[in-house]
Amino acid sequence: MPIDWFTVIAQIINFLILVWLLKRFLYQPILDGIDAREHKIASVLSNAETQKKHAENLEAQYKEKLTNIDAERSTIIELAKAEAHKATLAALQDAKAQADALSIKRTNALNTEIQMLQNEVIDKSVKEVFALSRKVISELADQQLQDKMFDKLLSHLKALSEVQHHELCLAIKKNQGHATVRSIAPLSQPQCEHLKACLEDILTDHPSQRATEQAGGDSLTITLNLVVDPQLIAGLALSFGGWKLSWSANEMLSALQHEVELSIDAQYEDNGANMPADNEHHSLSANR
Repeated sequence: MPIDWFTVIAQIINFLILVWLLKRFLYQPILDGIDAREHKIASVLSNAETQKKHAENLEAQYKEKLTNIDAERSTIIELAKAEAHKATLAALQDAKAQADALSIKRTNALNTEIQMLQNEVIDKSVKEVFALSRKVISELADQQLQDKMFDKLLSHLKALSEVQHHELCLAIKKNQGHATVRSIAPLSQPQCEHLKACLEDILTDHPSQRATEQAGGDSLTITLNLVVDPQLIAGLALSFGGWKLSWSANEMLSALQHEVELSIDAQYEDNGANMPADNEHHSLSANR
């Protein structure tokens, strides 16, 4: 059978065009995205290393200051001893007492400065760690994680205590069954139906609802208002007016950050209580 060279050439041209299109609109954007992500990660690591080196430099500077203070104290004591040879025993004791007092004041002032700067570094580090955690979780969040968080929210609904169950039913009735569901991505139709069924089961178990149904009254219908809220990072939040139940990464990170900050504040207070109450060394620290 004769070869149709026109068809062969046309197929070759079509193939080359297809290869060019794939490279131009598929492979190259993917490679560019990967390069941009690697650059971003490298930038974050570089910033963290820079901050670590800065903290180490500060620590070295304050150690050097402590060393200089010790040397200065030794010098003052030696001068006091030299003067004591030319004065009475009372003058020697007075000079030594003054030297020790000055050394203690300067040491306390420097310790206060070190503590304050350490507190600032810790506070900044805590905030940056939690900000980075939120960013990483936000980038890693996917539909599978969203589905797991949804299942967790349902399990919390089913495990409500009797008091919480009663409060939820009152909130549902007060809002005429209108619920607001905030999530990082819209819920699927099966998830909406599952959530409605769970809420309707909870409402059905309430004594007032059973009495309404037995009296032939209309049962309350659950209506979901879906709201996309990227600030949740990952998870969902269900609310009926003032009643709220949420299971989100942002809420958990905020609670953990609050606990860490309270713990750090308590440690600051303990350190402050151990420092001597000296108005002069506090003024020195403030002036510096």
